[in-house]
Amino acid sequence: MSYISIIGGNRLEGEISLQGSKNATLPILAACVLCDGPVELFNCPDISDVRDLLYALSCAGVKSKLTGHRLELDGSDAVPFFFGPELAGKTRGGVLLLGAFLGRFFEAGMAYPGGCVIGARPIDLHCKVLKELRVITEEREDGVFVKGRPRGGKVVLPYPSVGATENALLAAVRAEGTTKIYGAAREPEVAELCRFLQKAGAKIEGVGTSVLRIEGVSRLHGISYTLPGDRIVAGTYLATAAMTGGDVILRNTTGVCMKGIFESLRVAGLTVYRTGDAMRLRASGKRLPVKMLKTAPFPAFPTDMQSQMTALLTLAAGESVICETVFESRFGIVGELQKMGADVSCDKQCIFIRGGKKLHGATVTATDLRTGAALVMAGLAAEGESRVYGSEFIARGYENICGTLSLVGAKMAQTEEYEEKTENRVWQQKDGNCETEQDTSSALRQFV
Repeated sequence: MSYISIIGGNRLEGEISLQGSKNATLPILAACVLCDGPVELFNCPDISDVRDLLYALSCAGVKSKLTGHRLELDGSDAVPFFFGPELAGKTRGGVLLLGAFLGRFFEAGMAYPGGCVIGARPIDLHCKVLKELRVITEEREDGVFVKGRPRGGKVVLPYPSVGATENALLAAVRAEGTTKIYGAAREPEVAELCRFLQKAGAKIEGVGTSVLRIEGVSRLHGISYTLPGDRIVAGTYLATAAMTGGDVILRNTTGVCMKGIFESLRVAGLTVYRTGDAMRLRASGKRLPVKMLKTAPFPAFPTDMQSQMTALLTLAAGESVICETVFESRFGIVGELQKMGADVSCDKQCIFIRGGKKLHGATVTATDLRTGAALVMAGLAAEGESRVYGSEFIARGYENICGTLSLVGAKMAQTEEYEEKTENRVWQQKDGNCETEQDTSSALRQFV
């Protein structure tokens, strides 16, 4: 079992190069299946969510090579493939393969997706948008199966789901006719997927708005594309600097949209600004409590920063309230912060923080990606030593978090725990290739 060992109390100061965006990369990896030619991606984050999705794609015949942060993909030999529980259960991004494989092969199937335990995260909206593209959609005990060439039409989303919007886009770009998506998610990562598809030959209007118009094309071509920096990682590292009273500059931030995040940090009494390709946070003065902060779809405060903001506000003298309106079970941070001396509690929707107390080191456990990052933040601000278990969740979205934060003064290391001894090791991401050649699974063949 592994954990992250942290000695708290050090002020973070210096520069960090921001990694590529996880939430932009995953849908673009799925989109590569639609391209009739090689795709080259730059600034690709080397994180386990990316490697897990690449592994799933390799099982369907997609070739890939990740060298540093340059990713080469070729889906020329891809085949229809049923993504079973082992593949679908590792990353929520796998659900986007439904729209991508449907758009190319007119058939797709997968077990119900996994990811972090932060709520039900049903895929009913994904099925709804595919049905509205007039394909046969069947939800069975062993997964979801879709068949037929998508045909343009009117797609209406009752809630601006990012994943459902992306699945609709992936299925519509090579559909017959024109598709209009109403109530589309406006997150920057959705716009990034649109721009990638446009560069590959897709015809999309309304990028960045809640109404998208897609005119289907017969093919998409291969391209080279540079992925943007990760806005949630940026927010996490800025908030980490704030918790330690630090002064941190983030590089490689050109085009990274921080709407909803900067405003919340400033309300908490922090000085944060950007210049050129850099963002900077100076934690001068006291942290201020935030009377009411609600998570909501873009451009509001993002749910993916809720846990980190909760950790930060434990140091603000006074009462703060954060209401979670996106996921019904995203409160894993509360009990773990209590172990570190924080006065926090929650009901079914809101987190109540009575801040101003010093945190102390403790052994805590992450149950999801963002809770893990927030516990690292709290450990760096606490007195004494902390151990954060569940580091595999953090590896899903943060590239070499120990090495990155150590560059600006953090005392932390990834540690392997054995029965008789512990051993520090260099942070490594899993690398896997699907070595056995596989054809379309029996489950998908049966449906087809």
